[in-house]
Amino acid sequence: MIPEAEVLLIEDEETDRLLVQELVAIKGRGRVRVTEAPDLATGLALLGSRSFNLVLLDTKLREASALSALRAVGECAPDTPILTHPAFLTVETRQAARQCGPWDVVERGALNPMWAAMSNLLFQPS
Repeated sequence: MIPEAEVLLIEDEETDRLLVQELVAIKGRGRVRVTEAPDLATGLALLGSRSFNLVLLDTKLREASALSALRAVGECAPDTPILTHPAFLTVETRQAARQCGPWDVVERGALNPMWAAMSNLLFQPS
């Protein structure tokens, strides 16, 4: 089966990357392919070399603040929705993210809501 959606996961914690891969494998049923980036620089390089339907962005990366990561991803791929978790998002960060384009937030570790948000951004008509 050819995936219907390409997702970029920018996450520096290996355990969290594995968790997302497992969630997508179970819920996605082959419709979603996840490409992993263990840091922001790798993620931005991938965004510069190919297109994705969604970016899953960790907002607590070691090398970047939540706002700078959101801005960098938004500038690199302005038409690509971003899904992040709200734990490290201030009101100012949320407002800036809204200006960068389509995005949503989901509680870290909340798998069913994460899949629902991913599905909404990937498979719903815009």
